[in-house]
Amino acid sequence: MLYVLWDEAHLWGVLMLRALSAWGLPVRLTRAHELAGGLLDAAPPRVLAVPGGFASRKAACLGQAGLEAVRRYVAGGGSYLGICGGAGLGLTVPGGLALCPWTREPFAHRLQHFASGNVELVPRRTPYTPGGLERPLAPVWWPAKFRPMEGAVEVVAAYGRPGPGFMMADIPLSLVPGQALEDWEALYGVRLAPAFAEGDPCIVAGNFGQGRYVLSHAHLETPDSPEANAWLAHILAELSGAPVPRSSAPACPSWRIGGEEPRWTDPALVRAMALMLGAVTLGEAHGLLSWREPWLLGWRQGLPGAQLSGILAMLDQALALEPSQESLRFFERRREQFSRTMELLATGLSGYLLAERLALTLMRVDPEAVPERGLREARTNLFGPPPGTGGFSGAGGGLCGMVLGVLEECIHLTAKEATPWAC
Repeated sequence: MLYVLWDEAHLWGVLMLRALSAWGLPVRLTRAHELAGGLLDAAPPRVLAVPGGFASRKAACLGQAGLEAVRRYVAGGGSYLGICGGAGLGLTVPGGLALCPWTREPFAHRLQHFASGNVELVPRRTPYTPGGLERPLAPVWWPAKFRPMEGAVEVVAAYGRPGPGFMMADIPLSLVPGQALEDWEALYGVRLAPAFAEGDPCIVAGNFGQGRYVLSHAHLETPDSPEANAWLAHILAELSGAPVPRSSAPACPSWRIGGEEPRWTDPALVRAMALMLGAVTLGEAHGLLSWREPWLLGWRQGLPGAQLSGILAMLDQALALEPSQESLRFFERRREQFSRTMELLATGLSGYLLAERLALTLMRVDPEAVPERGLREARTNLFGPPPGTGGFSGAGGGLCGMVLGVLEECIHLTAKEATPWAC
């Protein structure tokens, strides 16, 4: 059995769930309170996988008891796989697990954090490195950067060059000539480059007590990324000691939001998806949003596109599942409030997007015509305070957090266990 920590994972948890389910692996979606309550001691998994998302929010959900339970599980011989935010949780940082003695590099220039898209990876010879991949492409989505410290840590892969479609914020690097990048830095002091550099560690591994960990900034579970997916399959096989089905070609299937016929046809969920897709269409019409991938929005810098993608992903995953009796009973109790919240969210989101469009138009002639304070208040009401402001509020905060909290539990109750391990 493989556990996936479901709290504060959202879009990234759905990616992990879809990948592992497509390979026929036995997945149990676990909640932080279950880990804190002794689940890892009572029924230890072969691997505990922690998807992307904000490490600080995952840590807050786990609490001290949950963090200690995970450390105890790994020290006793367990295996930990952390992707992006899950990797950050495994580092030696305030509130982290300290499985790995390394820490996180601070951002000298915050723009450098907004790197996304395919990068080349440079494999090192380790047990966690599959054969036959020379400089494979793997997606990164707004990664942090490892800061090496003293301690035995093995680099599994280093960053190579940015690949096709790589972006900094909302600017495709391939469309900006190298001379322009140099001019921008000389004239404006803007260094449009990711925080990581060629040769910096991207995937690392090590031992903690009798157990092992693998931490990856690369999102190896990204749909339709065959080289990255093959690497993930190899790591899972190494950590679990069991073969991954179809490991010769384990590409995670492609995924398009709204592209499947719903299996959970509750009108409230169907209506919620229609409302969100309508808001996206409005954002597209005004040049604020686009579909970067069939499962991921692109957005103008500063807009809460990641939160919107999270809601869309969770709605799509809920609709795709055959609901269990437990999830039906849960949603029946929440349906009325969920529907009201969704209507408020859609209405507020439409007004907010139009206000952002107006501000974009007027910013050169009258920067104060649409005060930033008003836009900030609207964002907070819809999505909660920005990360890092001390305003942790569960599943994202604001109206978005209320919706995500219901969807998070619906999916957990429906998909918390899957098929037996296929050897």
